[in-house]
Amino acid sequence: NGKADPADELRATLRAFFEPAGVTTDLPGGQHPQCAYVARYRWLGAQLDFDPARLPGQPCHEFEDWRSTLDATGVSLVFPAAYLNNPASMFGHTLLRLDREGQTEDTRLLSYAVNYGAATDTDNGVLFAVMGLTGGYPGTYSVEPYYELVKRYSDFENRDIWEYRLDFSPAEVDALLAHLWEMRDRYSDYYFFDENCSYQLLFLLDAARPSLALTDRFRFHVIPVDSVRAILSQEGMLRRAVFRPSGETRIREDLARLDPAERTLARRLASGDLPAEEAGDGPIPPAGLARSLELAEAFVTYRLNSGDLDRDIAASRAWSLLKARSHVDVSSGELPVTVPATRPDQGHASARAAAGLGIRDGRAFGMVRLRPAYHDALDPPGGYVPGAGIEFLDTELRVGLADGDVWLERFTGLAIRSMAARNELIRPISWKLDIGVERMRVAGHSGTGALVGSASGGAGLSHGLANHVLLSAMLDAGLSGGEACADTCSFNVGPDLSLWWPVSDRSSFLAEAGYRLRIGESLHDRYRLHVGQSYGLTANLAIRLELGLADDGSGLQPEWLSTLNWHF
Repeated sequence: NGKADPADELRATLRAFFEPAGVTTDLPGGQHPQCAYVARYRWLGAQLDFDPARLPGQPCHEFEDWRSTLDATGVSLVFPAAYLNNPASMFGHTLLRLDREGQTEDTRLLSYAVNYGAATDTDNGVLFAVMGLTGGYPGTYSVEPYYELVKRYSDFENRDIWEYRLDFSPAEVDALLAHLWEMRDRYSDYYFFDENCSYQLLFLLDAARPSLALTDRFRFHVIPVDSVRAILSQEGMLRRAVFRPSGETRIREDLARLDPAERTLARRLASGDLPAEEAGDGPIPPAGLARSLELAEAFVTYRLNSGDLDRDIAASRAWSLLKARSHVDVSSGELPVTVPATRPDQGHASARAAAGLGIRDGRAFGMVRLRPAYHDALDPPGGYVPGAGIEFLDTELRVGLADGDVWLERFTGLAIRSMAARNELIRPISWKLDIGVERMRVAGHSGTGALVGSASGGAGLSHGLANHVLLSAMLDAGLSGGEACADTCSFNVGPDLSLWWPVSDRSSFLAEAGYRLRIGESLHDRYRLHVGQSYGLTANLAIRLELGLADDGSGLQPEWLSTLNWHF
């Protein structure tokens, strides 16, 4: 009953330490309790000054061999960026790398890493969400080679990775390993929002340096990037940050550096339209030919890792491209991938509160807004995945300045946007999902309008323009219903166009236009136009100016809104 009574657990632990040498236990590997709970034994010994004559220490060969294999003297915090195509990874992920003395940039892949995750047995997204929210999965620590995790997150899922070398002494790392040894054969209930991968890793760091008290900072939910900020906020904690770009990031940047003829050649070679042995038949100079061949081979490998290309086809095509490249005896002038100016830990905090003033159809109002998580298109973009956004439980209240009326303007249960730019090689589908409640100004329902619930989703294409601008077109469909059902209960379908421009790491511009054909008791049209501009005064304080036009069936209504947004 130690989970409910820590004092009783302490007494049971001390009793177990007095078990005689050589006793067979039901602990993992039949270990003596001093060895199965080596971190407890060490800590209690330091606090209580055990008398070795009364409590002899037991040899723990299995633990010592395991620790020697890891050979860790330092620790790095690793943050794979958000991955919207997996519900468990939409907010990013964290893990720890166990660093060895004298390791280099080339040998760090051979280190071991500590990961915590849910032991799932389903690919059903709905079931995963339900089980993850209710603690239905066991969560366990695992130790595996770091290169295996890089392969999984960077190569297969195409997520950029940030590595933060932390300022932990070898003695503190040893304390972390001792605690990990105790936990490696144990499980705890996994909860997606609070007791998740990031929260459980904080326990390991607290065990290494109890004064950090990192777990005390999170009570209700833990977003991975927030845990990264909490760790790095300790003075002197960060020794060095290293950016490891994904295969997709490398391909996108390498493609952007080619001229049009080289881009066309790389595409034809990668697709197999042009045999590799014929690559040098055109007018492209040797350096450009080398760049095109290298990029084509990288894209073939990318498609193989993504599951889009059969292994036999990929292997044969990649071999032909490498062979052709070996016959071009010049350097391609390969450049390193540009490191983002803002790291994820330097971006805005995940929660947001806002207050402002506005006018809609001639009626002045004040507003307050609260969002626990996470990021939208007008938030400062630095440190976040371009074109991606997730909003959860975003609530907006308004009050009429003339009459004092208060109303709920909108509640967003969940909103996801993924605007991924397409190019000659990489052609993802952009998509979105919206579930929530909003006001609809329908005919015959004056004032604040009717409160309407809706659920919708859409998909389409996004293209990158100059200055990192994204132009997106999607087709959206969904259901809505609420007050004034004759006008609001409907099936809705129509196109959305949007243009997003990250002006700087602290400033964004967004223009959106949408049309919906609402099919209910009768056919109705709905038009929306929205333009917004934000500017970050600091990393966590931004102002917004938004202009909108909407026609929900009662005529065109303009809206102006100015807000101050605080991220915390």
